[in-house]
This record gives sequence, C-alpha cells and structure tokens, in this order.
Amino acid sequence: MSVIVSAQNEEATLPAVLREAERLLPEELIVVLNGCSDESYLRARQSAVAMVVHYPDAAGHDVGRAIGARLSRGDILLFLDGDMAIPAPALAPFVTAVDEGTDVALNDLNPLLPSFEHTDPVTRCKLFLNLAVGREDLGASSMTAVPHALSRRALSIIGPKTLTVPPKAQAAAVLNGLSVKNASSVNVIGRNRVRRSNTGAGNAVEQMILGDHAEALAEILARGGVRKFREAGGPGYRSRLAAWRNQP
Repeated sequence: MSVIVSAQNEEATLPAVLREAERLLPEELIVVLNGCSDESYLRARQSAVAMVVHYPDAAGHDVGRAIGARLSRGDILLFLDGDMAIPAPALAPFVTAVDEGTDVALNDLNPLLPSFEHTDPVTRCKLFLNLAVGREDLGASSMTAVPHALSRRALSIIGPKTLTVPPKAQAAAVLNGLSVKNASSVNVIGRNRVRRSNTGAGNAVEQMILGDHAEALAEILARGGVRKFREAGGPGYRSRLAAWRNQP
C-alpha cells in the first residue's frame, strides 16, 4: 500500500495526518508539498518513514496527487489531504475495498448532503456526471473528495496525469469498465479547512471544480458517450436527480 498526502501550507495539521497514515503500516508514505511558505516541509521531515517531495512553487490543486501516484509502487494507493487528520480506522475500509477487488473506492458523502433543492452547484455537477456515465447509484460521490483509494490496475489504465482532473479520472475509470464503488462514509465536510479561496458563492475552488466537471463531460463525449450523455441531459433529468437525492 502507498499512502499519498498532498499539502500546501498545512503545518498545523500535517503531523497528525502523517501519524494516522503511519498507523496503517503502508509500504510507502509519499508527501507532496507544493507552494508551501510555512513550516510544512519541516513537519513532513519529522516523519521517519515519509518520502517528501517538495515543490517551492504551487503546482496546482490536484497535481500533488498525480505526482505522488507517478512515484508510487504500491498495489493500493490511498489519497489524503494534509489539511485534515482522519483516524486510521476510518481510512481502513478504503484500503480493504481495493484489496477485495474494487478499483476506485470513493468516500460516500451522500448521507451528509441536503435535499436536492438545497444542494450547491458542485454537488449537482457531481450528480450529473455520475448520471451521464450510467452510475446514478454513486450519487454525488467523487474522486474530488478524500479519502479515496485506487488499485494499481486503475492507475495503469487511466494514467497518473489524469488524476490532475479528478472528475475526468473518475469518468475514465467508469468508461473503461473498472470497478467503482462507494467504500465508506467519512465526514470531511466539517473538517474541510476554511480558506479565502473556498468560501463564498462562485469562489475560486468552486469554479475550478465546475471546470473540471466540464472537462470530464467533454471526455465522455470524446469517448463516444454521446447517447448516454444525451439521455442524462434529456427531459426529466433534474427531477430524476431530485428524486434520488430526496429519497428516504
């Protein structure tokens, strides 16, 4: 197992994140730091087992995951962010799911979401993307959220570079017939660090994620998913999404 942690200015939380990751006894722990101006590098170096990859300049929101995946050697890849420490027992189901044959083990945030009428644009994009690839059962689960885990087979098929756009990677996994499942539910919504870039309507992170989903939908069209895409966007798709989200 390879645990991949990406971080940018997470000196306060990174030590706890790494401690929980080490409790899983991974074969390798890869920490990708990019654009850090605080003490994140020193905190990461305090780990006796971590391989620390340090980029002085900001590489991009999800580029750290791609870099870590490219460097990894494990059969199971578990992805974490440096801004939230998740207890090891809550991470274990994602590893177990891949060990038992799942290629993409997602964090099921659906139980934590409000009714459809109160969902935000990002959630609706996630719902629509899964509907467009015929995986309405996944709801709003997405590789945009951590924790999630991949098999080595999934990585070899979709490629590390694709991980820079998580929704595109997820669409590629489904279109290639990989096993994509909701593995467990970890509440990362409340743990998510509040930043200037991720607060307020139309914030920078929201715009980036919406753009990522547009790129993923373009990938579906490019790979011949026109019929399924049109069915997803056809008459009644909003009511179908609402019915799914509002079910008891």
